[in-house]
Amino acid sequence: MKVGEAITSAGGMRANEDRVGHRGTLAWVIDGATDLYDDTALPADSDVQWLVDHLAERLTQAGAGNYQGGAAALLTSLADDVARKQTALSFPVSRVPPACSIAVCVDQGIGYDLARIGDATAVVQGVQPVVLSTGYFDRREAAAVATNEAEADRVIAAMHQRRLHTMTSGDVESIFSGHPNRQLRPHTAAGEWTHVDCILLCTDGFARLVTDYEIYRSWAQVIPDARDRGLHYLEKLIRDAESEPGGSGGRFKRADDIAALLLTAN
Repeated sequence: MKVGEAITSAGGMRANEDRVGHRGTLAWVIDGATDLYDDTALPADSDVQWLVDHLAERLTQAGAGNYQGGAAALLTSLADDVARKQTALSFPVSRVPPACSIAVCVDQGIGYDLARIGDATAVVQGVQPVVLSTGYFDRREAAAVATNEAEADRVIAAMHQRRLHTMTSGDVESIFSGHPNRQLRPHTAAGEWTHVDCILLCTDGFARLVTDYEIYRSWAQVIPDARDRGLHYLEKLIRDAESEPGGSGGRFKRADDIAALLLTAN
């Protein structure tokens, strides 16, 4: 596979918690879930910064090592690695561990294998377009915003509860973490490169093009502009929409971090 373009940027003044990367047989995007604590328990500026950087490092190593197994199996292995590392670093058992959404593409030679966990999106543009995405997290966030809790401690408690549910419940969707009772729900797609024009991986900040701002009606309309005008062009459309009054799209954050990359066959 060949990486045509890759972008990432912060959605505000806080550090960017999204990651985009590619090495050897692997390409990925990672969307760190906002930390729920003011302090840190892991050796980084925040627990989630530790998680996304650790994952990026492990994915880089696996890609450089020519990993060609299943994408879902790789994510399961990474979650096991995160759990072991957190234990080694004495991460408190009473603390909600950091979490993220992730999408990864494995180049298996004549074919590709995709997996996503959380609200990352993968779009395969080919003879039969395939979209791996979900509205599950958007619906949960919209419902949480609608409750309009006034007390900060109640808001945080509710966020903890939702986070633990997506880590451990075994629901139709999950979020990636090293929680001891984690139940990952990878969603997958696979095919041959000869049937692919391009593959887009992106985080939910980039997906606002379709999901929140409706700048495009469908991913089938996004792909031509991603390919011909570039991902930076699409990023500017998102940032312009976020700068307008009411630009949060019913989310907690007015502007979100962005990560995206475009893949083609060699």
